[in-house]
Amino acid sequence: MTGSTLSPTERTRVRLHPERAVYDREVMYRILDEALVCHVGVVVDGAPRVLPTAIVRIGDFAYIHGSPANQSLAALAAGAPACITVTLIDSIVAGRSGFGMSMDYRSVMIFAAAEKIVDPGEKERLVAAFIEDICPGHQVRAPKPKEIAATLFVRFPLTEASVKIRNQGVVDPEEDYRLDTWSGVIPLQLTAGEPRNCSALKHGIAVPDYAKNYRRGR
Repeated sequence: MTGSTLSPTERTRVRLHPERAVYDREVMYRILDEALVCHVGVVVDGAPRVLPTAIVRIGDFAYIHGSPANQSLAALAAGAPACITVTLIDSIVAGRSGFGMSMDYRSVMIFAAAEKIVDPGEKERLVAAFIEDICPGHQVRAPKPKEIAATLFVRFPLTEASVKIRNQGVVDPEEDYRLDTWSGVIPLQLTAGEPRNCSALKHGIAVPDYAKNYRRGR
């Protein structure tokens, strides 16, 4: 991988609304870094499955993890090809007709085969990376060797990928602009509520600032 441009392939070239395609690696990184969850499509025993799971990007790789007993994850670790998608919804687009209803969004699609992570030290570093990505600043105890051994980590190279972004707002037929009905955009964002203490929290432990001020996104 060289440079900041994603080279489209037959699988990643955006054909429907090609004007929404973005072949910029840094844009892809920002979308992946903002996302909490991805969906991984894989074929298991001849049938398609989609695995929703947490995702972390480190450099030019995306990582997921879970139980070795998870059939989808085990198939990925064994080399089954995957299609990984991430979608961030930025707004509801309220058009003047049902066909004018839409959403503004940012999305990434990745095609890749997984590489299984076997080194315990690297797996421990990945635990820390997932914690920092999901809840920056959160302090945890060190993972136990049996916990590391019981967790399967795989990574996917960010080589064959594409980005698609809709940021157009309302696009209605010109004749619909004369209709007496509201049309516009309703922005959406992921917001955190007030933190709730664990019911077994030791007395005297205050809610940390990173929990009070948690946010994701732009």
